[in-house]
Amino acid sequence: MSIAVVCVLLLPILFSCESESSGSAAETKNTENSASENDDSALEAIGAKKGEPTDAYSAKEVADAVMALYAPEEFPEMGMSHYFSGADENSDNYLEPEMIGNYIYGILSPVAEMEYLESFAFNIPGGKNVFEADILKIKKGEEKNMEAVLGVLEARLRKKDNGDVWAYAPQDVPLIQNAKVMAIGVYAIFLATTDNDRAEKALNEMLYSGNAPIYPETTAEDLPQNETAEPKPVLVDEVVNVEPEILFELEQFTRPISESGEPEEGSARRTAVPSVSVKNYSHNTSFMIGGKCEVGAMIRVTGGTEEIYTGSDFGDYLVEVPIAANGSSVLKLTAELEGRLPSEETAFIVKPQKNISYYDDSGIYGVVLGYNYMSYFDDCLPDYLGTNLISEKEIESLKTRTAKKISDLRDKGCNAEIIYLLSPNTMRIWPEDVPRRYDEYKGETLLRQWKEGVTSGGAVVIDLTDVMMERKNDENDEFKTWHKTDSHWSEYGSLIAYEELMKHIGQKFPDAAPRPRSDFEIYNKEVNFGDIYATLGLSLSDMCETSTFVEFKFDPPHYNPDYDTGHVNIYDQDCSMRMSVRPIHARVQFDHTTETNLKGLNLPTAYFFRDSFEGPLHAFYTDRFKEAKFKGMWDYRFNINDIMKTNPDYIIYVINERNIKNVLYD
Repeated sequence: MSIAVVCVLLLPILFSCESESSGSAAETKNTENSASENDDSALEAIGAKKGEPTDAYSAKEVADAVMALYAPEEFPEMGMSHYFSGADENSDNYLEPEMIGNYIYGILSPVAEMEYLESFAFNIPGGKNVFEADILKIKKGEEKNMEAVLGVLEARLRKKDNGDVWAYAPQDVPLIQNAKVMAIGVYAIFLATTDNDRAEKALNEMLYSGNAPIYPETTAEDLPQNETAEPKPVLVDEVVNVEPEILFELEQFTRPISESGEPEEGSARRTAVPSVSVKNYSHNTSFMIGGKCEVGAMIRVTGGTEEIYTGSDFGDYLVEVPIAANGSSVLKLTAELEGRLPSEETAFIVKPQKNISYYDDSGIYGVVLGYNYMSYFDDCLPDYLGTNLISEKEIESLKTRTAKKISDLRDKGCNAEIIYLLSPNTMRIWPEDVPRRYDEYKGETLLRQWKEGVTSGGAVVIDLTDVMMERKNDENDEFKTWHKTDSHWSEYGSLIAYEELMKHIGQKFPDAAPRPRSDFEIYNKEVNFGDIYATLGLSLSDMCETSTFVEFKFDPPHYNPDYDTGHVNIYDQDCSMRMSVRPIHARVQFDHTTETNLKGLNLPTAYFFRDSFEGPLHAFYTDRFKEAKFKGMWDYRFNINDIMKTNPDYIIYVINERNIKNVLYD
């Protein structure tokens, strides 16, 4: 029975209907009137005393009533999963105890506080959407543990409040900002809906006489780890005397210097002074300087707690300089080209700040600005530092879960091969560009542990780490496999991934082998920056990136790469139209099915699970599959009945290393 039908049947009980006949109080359940008139008999009919909330309903009944308040268009496009206690273990509504830990804390483990509960109901959205309504009902005699149970829901809120919402479901940011954790009587409640007031009013009418106080609530604003204010823009005028100024002229150095220290005869060239378009604080004790310089120049900044000496990228540079925690610092910027003198110095007088809190306030990703114009989202750090390793028990669980997926497929008559197409973290490929304050862990990795688990269970992992390292070390290769200002691979990196995947599939389906390179034109172009730099609060005109794109010499059946690399009308302040490397996922991120536009070929069928790395890859292989079903990005629910509608030859996961955590327990 669908949740809509359940709610329709339940609402007359919960929200007052006219009595069809006179008689006992149980037959006149008009709780709305009782709330306003304090009708004791009506309250007693649902087990409540005047001024006290009832405990007559299960968590599911309360949750269903909340869900019934919202129109279908208010629910996430990627759908929702509805889990509740007492569900049949073979149904889609059953939630394993270990999976509760995954939803709450991101680890595969039971949650101890669940022992305090009589019942529970979780309504969890797919993908990175936010809309959610969860109810936990405490057992009689365990009321003293309400704060601990509320802590579970607060942990759920913290887990949801992360950069994924800002990056992949920005329309849901208000929902996470206004999310609420509260309690009414024995019910602990988590609301992240389009209208929490509507839900709270209905819950009050349902459970209270209308004038009793609600249990002290905790809102998102009260959580110290989840401040939800709008991202605070960093303004130039927060910098003390930051306007670029030449502190001193070096007239005596206008000509080359001999070994003796005397100017040599003849003219000499000095490296041009870099332009400065970015001069902002990134943290209270870190300052960013960025702009344009001569192509190939090295950038040097002194005066901070660390001297920065780093390369530029096609004439673009951005550096993050740590500064002293007390007093003022004088930062001196120069550019240097081989065979020339350094540029004249540009100086910035800065001091530590108190309120620079991009990441703490908004829930967006933190950023690690590296050397040579490289940047990383900081959720790459656990892999780099080795702080996210799992236990042997969890590795064995990966093996068991993977083997069960395959066994369930075979029981349904499906012979699909499960393939994971794994893109490595950029920190793994370019560790030399990670700031020196981070020490790379050289031992075990989550990547290797995960591969051991899923391959032992019967899946195939196409790990692109080695091939990406080979491309990086190819001195004759002028093209980027990864953007430097965006967290995703470039179209060229996507082309390489496409080739590796289809080489594997082509062993069984030769017609599905990758197209030759002659079908693609690879080129570099200067464009606007991507999602990492956008997180820093920069304006479009502040920074650029020269990155690598791919033009198709054929017509793919489902969108050209143009959709994904921002080939849209984005205008700089000078009104010139520019592209961007920032992915635009809207056209492909939801559930959809594609079919090849090629005729007379023996091609396979596929069922895709994916994160955002599939976006730039999407157009490359849609003509290589007779039919391909794409689940919404970030939706990893392994629904065997839905999979069998396609009965695929391949079940393919496209994931980035930093997102392995999202498929550890799917």
